[in-house]
Amino acid sequence: MKKDRLVLDFKKLSVPEKISFGRNVHQSMTGNTHFATPDILLETLKQSTDTLEQRFVNAQNGGKEETMLLRQAEEYWDDLHTKEGRYVERIADGDGAIILSAGYNLAKPQGPGQKAEFSVVLGSVSGSVLLRRQAYTGANSYIWQICEGTLPEDESGWTTIKVTSRASVEVTGLKPLTRYWFRVAVVTPQGTTAFSSPIMQGVV
Repeated sequence: MKKDRLVLDFKKLSVPEKISFGRNVHQSMTGNTHFATPDILLETLKQSTDTLEQRFVNAQNGGKEETMLLRQAEEYWDDLHTKEGRYVERIADGDGAIILSAGYNLAKPQGPGQKAEFSVVLGSVSGSVLLRRQAYTGANSYIWQICEGTLPEDESGWTTIKVTSRASVEVTGLKPLTRYWFRVAVVTPQGTTAFSSPIMQGVV
């Protein structure tokens, strides 16, 4: 049986995307019984993401020194999350569900029957994000939902922001330097699908 593998695709992300990825990994691994003794302490991971975020903010209106400090913070962040990714892959031993439960991605594409890919990236202007879902055959519409801060404990914590006929939408007017969670469901002639797994994105 072929084993699933973890992919270190986060290295190609932009700094704001790395910040969101780091927050998601920290939250996903906290309290996760699969990862009782991580190679990199979760608090160390969180501190590296906090530092990266602060250096990113400083570099927006800074000079060469601030840019250099940002680069150093990014390299440190990459190194820590690479080491933690190797730990996750070792513990998972080819189990893709365990890898995904840590907030990391699989090296192979999702197979038939799994939820279609859903992505969140920063939008074209400050305070905006672009949500995309793989087009769903026969879809009548897409329901996009949002929550601010931490994941809600029940459905009442989610707010529907838009319902569209297209499989993508840009959300604007969000608060900079704030973390949001997003998810999407599809309305079909047979009914409404389950919502996708939520994705966190920090807004700049």
